[in-house]
Amino acid sequence: MTESRAFPGTMEAAMEAEAWAGAQAERCALKPAAAYALSLCVEELFVNAVKHGRAREIRLALTGEGLEFRDDGEAFDPTRAAPKRLNGRLDFEIGGFGVGLLHKFTERIGYAREAGWNVVRLALPR
Repeated sequence: MTESRAFPGTMEAAMEAEAWAGAQAERCALKPAAAYALSLCVEELFVNAVKHGRAREIRLALTGEGLEFRDDGEAFDPTRAAPKRLNGRLDFEIGGFGVGLLHKFTERIGYAREAGWNVVRLALPR
């Protein structure tokens, strides 16, 4: 069964989307690791779509495979972006680590650009 919802592309809606994802994780009885991954990935993708991609609308769907994240912002393929690394430094600039987080907390990431929408599909840990 797929559960989906649309959100406006605002920073305020990011918190609402994260709460929705948490409620869906609970409803679907996701294991704690998968629920955490879902919440983290929704927040990361949402904030970046609004802040950097200037998305006006975001659509989330929780599927049997994981999360489908759609936004109408500027094209961005997270599967082609190189994850930023700390390299053991303790004094680092915040930002740019999102792609690495997506890879760390999911089993698989897929991307497509469909009719003006970024479509990111994440397979959550089982």
